[in-house]
Amino acid sequence: MKKLINFITKASTALAALALVVATTSVSSACYHWFGQPIEPEELRNYVNNK
Repeated sequence: MKKLINFITKASTALAALALVVATTSVSSACYHWFGQPIEPEELRNYVNNK
């Protein structure tokens, strides 16, 4: 019984970590596809590109 509980604990931890990775990687792409991105000012774009 102790081995089973130990296995379930390890599996649930790995499953939670996998869910966290999937959630964080899909959030930015979902925001990009579903919501309009603001238009950035040209001055800001030039400033970032020249850094």
